[in-house]
Amino acid sequence: MCGRFVTPDIAAMERTWHIGRHNWLEFVLPSFNVAPTAPVPILMRAADGTLEGHIARWGLVPRWWKKPEPPAMTFIARAEEAAEKPMWRDALRSQRCLMPVHGWYEWQAVTGSRNKQPYFVHAPGEAVLAFAALWSRWTPPDAPAALTCALLTRAAAPAIEFIHARMPLVLKPDHFDEWLDPGTSPERIQELLAAPRTDLEGYAVSPRVNSARNNSPELIEPLRAAGTNLPLL
Repeated sequence: MCGRFVTPDIAAMERTWHIGRHNWLEFVLPSFNVAPTAPVPILMRAADGTLEGHIARWGLVPRWWKKPEPPAMTFIARAEEAAEKPMWRDALRSQRCLMPVHGWYEWQAVTGSRNKQPYFVHAPGEAVLAFAALWSRWTPPDAPAALTCALLTRAAAPAIEFIHARMPLVLKPDHFDEWLDPGTSPERIQELLAAPRTDLEGYAVSPRVNSARNNSPELIEPLRAAGTNLPLL
């Protein structure tokens, strides 16, 4: 599902992409426990072709939304349904973006317990990954326009499906340009959604990540088995 993730630092992002313009403002990266509705970095293609960095609310609000409060639970969109659902279909057609991340958290059900074990999922050796994401600019009643976003999810890669049945859709680097291009055909977009990165690994981490108030590098350290020096994997 992915309700929390870890952002990369700006230097890592700039090593990965040539960002022509950005408005990071006073936003501080990285964050080790990003929760829905938080401000997050996204990358999008401007009309002149320039790659731009922006800060957006994690929780998409479509431009046609008229209520004063944003809709709930719009921080993730199922890739299999996005082309048909009114909440996502306009953005999937022409308002696609990248959500840069270092990795994310998933929770595994524990047999015989109501508790769940958190895992940190990442690509070994990679400082930055990119979720396939959607953006929308929403103008609330009596308030300035706000940039909003949601990430896409799909069935989990084989290496991590033991943790959770679904995962964010992690794009391959050679698919970035086509994903960002508003002129990419709907048929090709579906092909990109069907061919994500799968070179992913997960390891157990501390349940301190369960609280969004906790935000420190220790959250992504492997949880060690009691009485050993080995990670609990």
